[in-house]
Amino acid sequence: MGPSEPLKKHAPATGPVRPASRPSHGGAGAGGVIDLALAKHAAVRRGAAATGPVLTVATWQRVLLLGTAVLLLASGGAWLAVHYLLGAGAGELPHPTEPWLMRLHGLGAFAALFAGGSMAGAHVGAGWRVSARLGTQRRSGLALCTLLALTALSAYLLYYFAPEDWRGLLGWVHAGLGAALAATGGWHARRRVLRQRKPAADTAR
Repeated sequence: MGPSEPLKKHAPATGPVRPASRPSHGGAGAGGVIDLALAKHAAVRRGAAATGPVLTVATWQRVLLLGTAVLLLASGGAWLAVHYLLGAGAGELPHPTEPWLMRLHGLGAFAALFAGGSMAGAHVGAGWRVSARLGTQRRSGLALCTLLALTALSAYLLYYFAPEDWRGLLGWVHAGLGAALAATGGWHARRRVLRQRKPAADTAR
């Protein structure tokens, strides 16, 4: 190399430079929770001890759902009993507790709609994608959403649009939908509990 030749900087022969990988945050967003749930499911099937969060309902949502379900079933059942055994449904004057039971039922209905909205934003969408890949609770979840919509629709029609001649029939339809909604919710929760217990029992053997 002559004195007039410019000096050249030689990069070390280490191959192409790759950008530094960013640390993954598996728990950020619904996608991360779904990936962790799938990883745990695969680990349990292999008999390994899985760690990390799974796609579950938050404690406050579970408490709200159970509380509103109990309130709606109790107030609705009590109103039916009082109305058809002691009140206007039995040919008597309306019982004094009928309007108060209906107000309590309406309070539970508003709370149930709030709980359903919180579940739709935090659990339903992610649970639908997980169920599609694991083949779990999609049918019971779809039945729950359908029954909730029909129960709310029948309550709206009963309160605002039902003619007097149709109120009795529509009231029984609404009561039947509410009972079916509660039973389906119990089925949906029980299927999840049984799926969690079965891999644990298989691993303990």
